Amino acid sequence: MGISELSATDLNLLPVLQVLLEERNVTRAAGRLNLTQPAISRNLARLRQLFNDPLFTRTPKGLKPTPRAEGIYLQLQRSLQDISQLIKPAHFVPETASNNFRLATTDYGAQVLLPSVMGRLNREAPGINLEIIPWHQQLLSELDQQNIDIATCSLTDAPASIHGRGIGQDKFVCVIRESHPLMKSGLDLESYAKYAHALITMGGERKGAIDYLLENAGLKRRVALRIPHFVAALALVAQTDLILTIPFGLAKSCAKHHGLVILPFPMEQKGFTYSIIWHERHMKDPAHIWFRQLMYEELTETICSLQEECLVDSCKRSDSEQAHQQYMRCD
Repeated sequence: MGISELSATDLNLLPVLQVLLEERNVTRAAGRLNLTQPAISRNLARLRQLFNDPLFTRTPKGLKPTPRAEGIYLQLQRSLQDISQLIKPAHFVPETASNNFRLATTDYGAQVLLPSVMGRLNREAPGINLEIIPWHQQLLSELDQQNIDIATCSLTDAPASIHGRGIGQDKFVCVIRESHPLMKSGLDLESYAKYAHALITMGGERKGAIDYLLENAGLKRRVALRIPHFVAALALVAQTDLILTIPFGLAKSCAKHHGLVILPFPMEQKGFTYSIIWHERHMKDPAHIWFRQLMYEELTETICSLQEECLVDSCKRSDSEQAHQQYMRCD
């Protein structure tokens, strides 16, 4: 399209299309743009003519973008952001900001990783609000459809539109109640597979990473309890002879409170990396850039301090052959 054709095009339609793609609902789009629903419908009709495509189909859940609309979504978003910054470069001042950030994480992430983030926000940007959204397995593929600013997770692969940054590593350990029979007999791979287990699930999956490790060793465990919440799992394990396998950071933070003992996981394992992730649409937003940098700095420091505690525990273990039952192995 040349300059003359572009000048004859009503570019005011493009923000309407962007909001419709984000909201997928005419009523919500009208509210965001301070327009009436008939006005949105008229604009949509003109957009369909402009792109020579229906752009959306109506479903019981709202508007569903056509493949053509899906294809232009990210390009349109980037183009509008570039134009906006060209006209009026965005400026973010933490001290006077009143942004609302939505963070997706688990109850473990909220309890262990976020206290330092909240403290920093209170000091540097007291007007900013933070809303926690429960993490679930499908969230990674839905970040382009969700109004979520950032998420914490452990992942091995991500869609091309998702950006991320590693914040530290962790390993699995086992926790059992203080009166568990394994406190006398010790925990080895055979006894680990023999006892019943609790499994923390966040997406209804039937297996966890540990089950695949066991399968590689020709073993299988019985999962007697599946539960979607980390903290609730700890409380239940404290009342039973179940074994719970969890990240060391969570165990170190919460085991003592629930009267649980930390044991080494009785197999060789690779550490896993925690990351913060966000959608491409946030890449150039100054407020988001500031927030994700704050998240990175605080979470890397928190995880680093947990790893230092892990090394201290490892040193204590070396003084006694029995101590291996009480401290995480960090080698």
